[in-house]
Amino acid sequence: ASAAPETEKSVYTTPHAELRVLNDLFWVRLAIFADMGFAESYMLGEVECPDLTAFFKVFITNRNYLAIGTTFTSTLSGKIAGFVRSTNTLTNARLNISAHYDISNDMFAAFLSPDMTYSCPIWLPKTDPASSQETLEQAQHRKLTRFLTNAHIKSSDHVLEIGTGWGSFAILAVQQTGCRVTSLTLSAEQKLLAEQRIAAAGLSDRITVLLTDYRALRPGRTDREKFDKVVSIEMLEAVGAEYLDTYFRCIDTLLKSDGGVAVFQCITMPESRYEGYRTSDDFIRRYIFPGGHLPTVTQLLDAVRAGSTPSKQKGEQQQQQQHQPRLIPESIENIGPHYAKTLRLWRQSFMQNFTSRIRPALLNDHHSSSTSSAGKEEGPSKTTMSEDEIETFKRKWEYYFAYCEAGFATKTLGDVILTVGREGAVEMMEDVPL
Repeated sequence: ASAAPETEKSVYTTPHAELRVLNDLFWVRLAIFADMGFAESYMLGEVECPDLTAFFKVFITNRNYLAIGTTFTSTLSGKIAGFVRSTNTLTNARLNISAHYDISNDMFAAFLSPDMTYSCPIWLPKTDPASSQETLEQAQHRKLTRFLTNAHIKSSDHVLEIGTGWGSFAILAVQQTGCRVTSLTLSAEQKLLAEQRIAAAGLSDRITVLLTDYRALRPGRTDREKFDKVVSIEMLEAVGAEYLDTYFRCIDTLLKSDGGVAVFQCITMPESRYEGYRTSDDFIRRYIFPGGHLPTVTQLLDAVRAGSTPSKQKGEQQQQQQHQPRLIPESIENIGPHYAKTLRLWRQSFMQNFTSRIRPALLNDHHSSSTSSAGKEEGPSKTTMSEDEIETFKRKWEYYFAYCEAGFATKTLGDVILTVGREGAVEMMEDVPL
């Protein structure tokens, strides 16, 4: 077996894994591209691993011993990767197509819980008698409720959500509190389904979904016209290191200066590993979230401070307190360990539903025909996926789920809920006996 039986596993178990090399090209990719070579060989079926998560745990456990080789091969691969991967071989085409296919709502519905929340939940403690029977949907509900609690959302609030997803937070927020929500997304497909779900819940009069970037949203002219609360769930990873200050500057301008509260959830990179992460390539940024960036907790706090501190104009003579940050951190909670079980459940559902739901969705999305204005069919509007490409796509997502599960299970990655508020936001003290 590739790993210890499920009943024997614990955080103290020494991980072990088995690899089966099916094609000698695996060794070439590994020598030249290191961990990226392994990922690509797995996607292409050149190597098999009965327990990918166990393999990644072995790698993480030994990463300090592998660092020299990884650094050397990564440097080498940086010199030649552009040339090798730019050649239009059938193998590279399979990887490139897999990396750029649009992903439909149907595929996500096949592995997410019914509420369609695509972020880390909060599970009951193992000591809780109800823990073993808890569903993923219940755990997601608990996390979303944490946002309602931390933000102290009330019926009179107008809430800004940055990153709609499929509407699960907005729907729950209105159902639980009666507030109004304006939600921003950059995905037309997600917007369509979110609006359908909102309409089905009878909440279209309370929730507005806008297809726009947060930077394009104009703040209210008066404080009363600004948002009472701001919420963003695992969207900060798409902002980029160079725009974190800009992001929180926008939050500062959009949030009411009198009592405003904002709550964010963000996957984070440990401080000790950030520099190596920042200067290297990895599987997630190449094949899953191009352009993604995991900040450190320190970076988030620094960006909150920098983004909410008014800049001093040239020649301006103002008191020192007028150039202090206007967003004050209230709490930071790391829920990263809760992601490991979630990713395992997502992977299981993805694999179980691949043939019956995901594969048909892929074929439908990438074998549709376009019609001219004259009503004549003009042929396929998207590239048709071959069986090999479908298999590569499946293995890519299997790899992604296992890769991330191991990262959170070993506390190599974090996921924090950060709550900030205005000075004097006494609403955040409402449960405290004074």
